[in-house]
Amino acid sequence: MLLGLIVTIVCLVAAVWGIDFEQIYTSFKRANYWTLPLMLGALFMFYWLKAVRWQMLLEPIKKLTVAQVTPAMMIGFMGNNILPAHLGEFLRVYVLSRQFQIPKTTVLSTLVLERLFDVIAILCYLGIGIYFAPNLPERYHTISLIVASGIVVMIIAVAAYIIWTEAVIRLFRSIFSYLPFLPEKLTHLVLEMMRAGALGMTSLKSKRLCFGIIWTSFAQWLFNGLSIYIALWSFNIQVSPLAAFVVLGVTAFGVIVPSTPGFFGVVQLCFSVSLKAFGVASADAFSASIYYQLSQYFPVTIIGLYYSNREGLKFSEAEQEAENELEELEGVEHESGADSESC
Repeated sequence: MLLGLIVTIVCLVAAVWGIDFEQIYTSFKRANYWTLPLMLGALFMFYWLKAVRWQMLLEPIKKLTVAQVTPAMMIGFMGNNILPAHLGEFLRVYVLSRQFQIPKTTVLSTLVLERLFDVIAILCYLGIGIYFAPNLPERYHTISLIVASGIVVMIIAVAAYIIWTEAVIRLFRSIFSYLPFLPEKLTHLVLEMMRAGALGMTSLKSKRLCFGIIWTSFAQWLFNGLSIYIALWSFNIQVSPLAAFVVLGVTAFGVIVPSTPGFFGVVQLCFSVSLKAFGVASADAFSASIYYQLSQYFPVTIIGLYYSNREGLKFSEAEQEAENELEELEGVEHESGADSESC
């Protein structure tokens, strides 16, 4: 929490540095808020597609409907908005596991696979935005080629991960041993998530499910990019729609950095840095980021709290349950390591 608070404050200061607050006030005053229904519509499509994809990832394990997986999913994203350290992801695992008696590590495996497809889709949009967006300096084209190379490396890494899971895990364990500054619990967690992720690869053996997972991954982030573009348009920021892809990519990877729940400060800095290359005034970029973030934060949190109450999950227990998942996974990792040594 302390690290997250420091990161948030630093990002907020960097985002507003050199901005006249009168400019921010003026930007909010002249904004068009009639676009909010469009923002909410794009938000609905984003999470609906995310639920459809999760249902497909879970299908080889247990056949569930989109309506059945939605409560756990929204509780998890609500948890990310109000709990530190992305603990909402483990809250999501706990809720679905409790509802449908699915082993927690199996549910976790689908989330790992989810993240892999998210990264590939976001990198693709980021590369397209940087390469084709007009009026960007030539050096940005070089960056787009680097991003494209990253996509190829990611695909190769995923293939290696599927085929040689334990070998890849041993490689990462060796790498982590040379990084003593990383918390031990974090390294155990990452390794166990990697091992659990291999379980979620079952859905990729079905052509139908594989195709569905791919198109929903790209479609949901397209709607997220649309939300960003609507937010920019609402504040009269005249840029190419491709600029929204650049903001999407930078923001998606920016929120990985430890920060306070809700990622406030980080999102503002990502908008500011991304749009500066398009000649957008810092005050307008900051204001649009606030509009975008709040239009996402409040609906997701409110819906998640509603489902949390409906499922009988007390808010006071939420963080404890998520932390229990971390401890349980750490214990599984120790046991797996002991078994490997015995073998």
